[in-house]
Amino acid sequence: MPHKTLKMLVLTGMLAVSCNENLKIEEIVAHFDPSEMPAQIEQGLASLKSDTLNTHYFDTLTTYYSKNDFKPLWMNELQDSAFRVSILKLSDSCVYEGLKREHYQADKLIALLKKAQKQKLPEMYQTLALADLYLSNFMVAMWHDKVLGRTDPREVLGMKYTLPFPCHPEFHLLDVLDKDSGLIRLKQYKPAHPDFEKLKTLLTKAYGATEGRETMIDTSGIRKLKPGDSTKIAAQIANRLVELDLAPDSIIPMYANESVYTRHLSEFVKAFQRSSNLSDDGIIGKSTLKILNASRNDKIDEIRANIERIRWFGTEPPKPYVMVNVPEFMLYMHWPDSVKSMPVCVGQGKERYYDQKLKKYVVSKSYIDKPMNHETPQIYSNIDYVILNPTWTVPSSIVGREMYAHIVRDPGYLHRNNYQVLKNGVVVNPYSINWRRLKPGNIPYTIRQNAGDDNSLGKIKFTFRNPFDVYLHDTPLKSKFKLNNRAVSHGCVRVQSPVDLTGFVLQQNTRVTYDDVLIMMGLSPTDTSRARKWREDSTSYKKIVKKTHPVRVEQKMTVFFDYKTIVFDANGTARFIFDVYDKNRQIVEAMNRP
Repeated sequence: MPHKTLKMLVLTGMLAVSCNENLKIEEIVAHFDPSEMPAQIEQGLASLKSDTLNTHYFDTLTTYYSKNDFKPLWMNELQDSAFRVSILKLSDSCVYEGLKREHYQADKLIALLKKAQKQKLPEMYQTLALADLYLSNFMVAMWHDKVLGRTDPREVLGMKYTLPFPCHPEFHLLDVLDKDSGLIRLKQYKPAHPDFEKLKTLLTKAYGATEGRETMIDTSGIRKLKPGDSTKIAAQIANRLVELDLAPDSIIPMYANESVYTRHLSEFVKAFQRSSNLSDDGIIGKSTLKILNASRNDKIDEIRANIERIRWFGTEPPKPYVMVNVPEFMLYMHWPDSVKSMPVCVGQGKERYYDQKLKKYVVSKSYIDKPMNHETPQIYSNIDYVILNPTWTVPSSIVGREMYAHIVRDPGYLHRNNYQVLKNGVVVNPYSINWRRLKPGNIPYTIRQNAGDDNSLGKIKFTFRNPFDVYLHDTPLKSKFKLNNRAVSHGCVRVQSPVDLTGFVLQQNTRVTYDDVLIMMGLSPTDTSRARKWREDSTSYKKIVKKTHPVRVEQKMTVFFDYKTIVFDANGTARFIFDVYDKNRQIVEAMNRP
């Protein structure tokens, strides 16, 4: 529990500081020969850098120490009890920035100093050399993790993470080995992102939370619990909702002996689902249960994962820019002085039992065994074109898995849905193809949906370079925006208000302006005088563009897809969002490795 963790930190810190106060390092150092240390430093580095179980920087430190003839760096500083206390306090406080104190081994340093105090020469030289090296590693490791992050996002999240690393032109890994400024750098550094301090405050409160009983809802043998269902766990649900401040205390006695998951109780669950971006149907299934049963430690881990994301990518691009927060299903248009938002739909994510199915596919190599992963990737790019009346080239995976059976039964399916079949860019009659002889995983034709009201990309598409061929686009399926859980696409991002986004993206255009595009779409321009002329012009309809028409974005317009499961409103109030792709778990597991 968090309060136990906090108590452990406090006790450990008190013991370490107490041990530190009893150390008389100055008496030890006063009696040794400095010329004996370089050989022990070199020997210690050779031993420590072979450690394969823990993350360390002894390889880098070997180069640094060698340039200084393997002389110790910290003997004078270690004689200063105030310096030692600062190191211990820094070790303890790092947990409130999402890090783990055991990764920096300050306790090992103190233990070595205590050991040296009891030793005689020449054994003491070896122990003090190790203490010097552990302190250097402490400084470098914490400096790296505070600035760049404990983990590498591409190693943790794989190829679908392509956000650029933040630029730290003044950062040098070994700067903290400077005796005069190193400790100050470590104490004072914090990421510039405005959410960092808010997340740090959340984490501090979470660690300091008073321990209380946590009711875990037991749905053993229940796949889904719907409002009105008979159940033995109504009391558990009520208790858990109260514990999470999602319902008043008065419902606990009301449901103490209740045997039905009532509609009244489900209303509290629905409100909770809405705030978490889940479907607000009141049904307690896998996703709802996961968040309801999240412990305090789970909450701590979620905050830690979001702090780590800031270290990975915490630099705001120049305004104006477009940002999509994938798990929140929202797009934000950042003007220089304001922010506007709109709902979006994102990729469905991995199919159920993805990992098990992937293992099967690796062995079988069969197309039908390949599991689908429609997660929207994290990308950073610049919007280059707004395309009116786009066509849609259907990805081969969709052709094989979702269209093939329809085409085999009736090739007329293609014509009815405004599709064309092409071979090397030439249109082919679908009835001339023996579709049954083709394998769904290897169809040698391109299928393209023509522009029109029923086109899957709607009337507007926003393109930008990226390795996944994803983009922002309109959609004819407007009903999907009414869902709370809008992870419904094949990976691209559908926007609710493409015309508004067009105005934002083209705000700096001078050749083809937003008003020009509105006229092309048969809509009234925003300029009052131009709008009057447009309404009075009986030939305005002739200016409507019905074919595919690209409009170049003349000024740089950054777009990036972020992934934050904790967001803050204008008052700084935090909202925890369902981790739709289960990314937090991956990040925390990586952060916790030694």
